Amino acid sequence: MNKKTAVQIFLSLVVVMISLTIFFMYFNQELKTTNKVVSKNEMPEEINEKSNIIKDINYLSKDEDGNTYSIFAEYGEIKDQDPNIIYLRNVKAKISILNSGDINIKSDYAKYNNKSFDTNFYENTKIDYADHKINCRYLDLSFEKKLAILYENISYKSLQTNLFADRLEIDLISKNSTISMKDQREKIKIVYKK
Repeated sequence: MNKKTAVQIFLSLVVVMISLTIFFMYFNQELKTTNKVVSKNEMPEEINEKSNIIKDINYLSKDEDGNTYSIFAEYGEIKDQDPNIIYLRNVKAKISILNSGDINIKSDYAKYNNKSFDTNFYENTKIDYADHKINCRYLDLSFEKKLAILYENISYKSLQTNLFADRLEIDLISKNSTISMKDQREKIKIVYKK
């Protein structure tokens, strides 16, 4: 065997190895994701039959500062109109901010944007952070603005305070918040426990 033939065989083996590596790194993952599609018998009643259904969804994202956001759902639905939006059911999320405690969120439903990571939680939304517990109907998380907006039937409880309001905006980095009511004539209700 001459040098030219040996080099050609070596290069052919390298190309085959690179192709197999690419296949197993990228295409094999898509096959695993496809296996998560739920059969019609397991589908929740509220989910549309013409959409793509995924069971046991997990997403994890990390920003440039090292803060992480993870979201888990029992079911997800991707509609043909916008494949970047995933409608989630039975949702749990966790925000881990460096030098701060974790923020845990639960809700019946959520709308998750898998490009911007912005999430709209709704129905029976519960937020736990250290000794703070908040219940509300809606929670909108914007990671671009680093802002959480809670609204409708807000009930906040800590060790010494109960608070009832219509809207609460929280800066996720500084933890500064703004509390307000829809009707300017109504007052925010605060009960202080001794």
